[in-house]
Amino acid sequence: MREPVSLADPAFLDDPVRGFTRLRDHAPLVRIGMPGGPPVWLVTRYDEVKQALSDPRLVVDHARVPGHSGLSVVEQIIQAYGMPREFWEYAANMTFMDGADHNRLRRLIVPVFTRRRITEMAPRVEKISRELLGKLTEAGGGDLIEDYSSPLTSTVICDLIGIDEADQPAMRRWMHEYTGGNYADAALQMVDYTRHLIARRRAEPAEDMVSVLIRSAETAEDGLSEAEIVAMTLLMVNNGHLSTSHFIPNAILVLAGNPGELAKLRAQPELLPRALHELMRVTSPAQIATPRYATEDLEIGGVLVRRGEAVTGSLMSANFDPRVFPDPLRVDITRDTGRVENHIAFGAGPHYCTGAALGRLEGEVALRHLLLEDLSLSLAVDRDELEWQDVALAVRLLKSLPVHLSRTV
Repeated sequence: MREPVSLADPAFLDDPVRGFTRLRDHAPLVRIGMPGGPPVWLVTRYDEVKQALSDPRLVVDHARVPGHSGLSVVEQIIQAYGMPREFWEYAANMTFMDGADHNRLRRLIVPVFTRRRITEMAPRVEKISRELLGKLTEAGGGDLIEDYSSPLTSTVICDLIGIDEADQPAMRRWMHEYTGGNYADAALQMVDYTRHLIARRRAEPAEDMVSVLIRSAETAEDGLSEAEIVAMTLLMVNNGHLSTSHFIPNAILVLAGNPGELAKLRAQPELLPRALHELMRVTSPAQIATPRYATEDLEIGGVLVRRGEAVTGSLMSANFDPRVFPDPLRVDITRDTGRVENHIAFGAGPHYCTGAALGRLEGEVALRHLLLEDLSLSLAVDRDELEWQDVALAVRLLKSLPVHLSRTV
């Protein structure tokens, strides 16, 4: 593979799992093309991906590379997608920071995602889920994404952030437009709204994320600036909503195609937490990790990476690596991984997803309500009629998942 591989190639997008399998079988690192920039090393194998996500010599902040010049991969992508320059400072969130800078932001946001706080949110997640499913069953079904998973996850993250209930429909619309490709307009709308929300919470504090971050700015020596609060909010709005809202229909689709595993889960509902991890392994929409840059020459899987070169790990390829997951294409909700969470759908290393516990809570509530209670759920269209949307490199999201839904008692 002398020429860089395009992950946007339709042949790759049609079946990314098998596409990544071909790359993984070829080499632990392969060159891929990125919009608006030079080729990037793609790490394809589980052990090497975990190494790359944890190696301190690989940094997400391009400016930390000695002698760096030009735009980072992320800046090139932002530019290629037509993001206005005034948005760039809000894209500089903790995803693109290392060391003390990253630790500072992570330390300030962690109180929002403590185990106690997530546990306290469980009744609210249950309530939202039941209300949405009540409307769906009354209608006899609908689109599982538009009518259930998207409003469920967006409402939960909006509540957590502190977005007023009256404003949540507008925020959901901007999220949808952003995902749909209207990046610039949707992003600027979210920035403008968040700045006004910060002003309101300064005047009337609450027990939400924005208020917590404002208090940190006022009381801690290293508290967040307004631009950093905006950046953190946008990160949570998009990352905290998109991945789980599409994990839920993906999981339903996978179990519909594996009726034996679904029957096993219904016969042993106590398997749900374990099943959740297997489903995250095979269905997570997050397929590519944030690019890293080598601060010095180093080797990954025996391949030389030169100082300044960009490296990204394929989470999907790692999660289907047969060296770690025997017969990886087979869905097995009782798979023995040696640990509860052996997949890396939430990443690994210092940038492990801060919202992982919330994502697991939402996924578990959704699958329990949809599959293990008094509902009859079935697909309303043939699988080959489903439409997909190409969102980013090697990322395809279901446009909709029409289902029939009714009460069984």
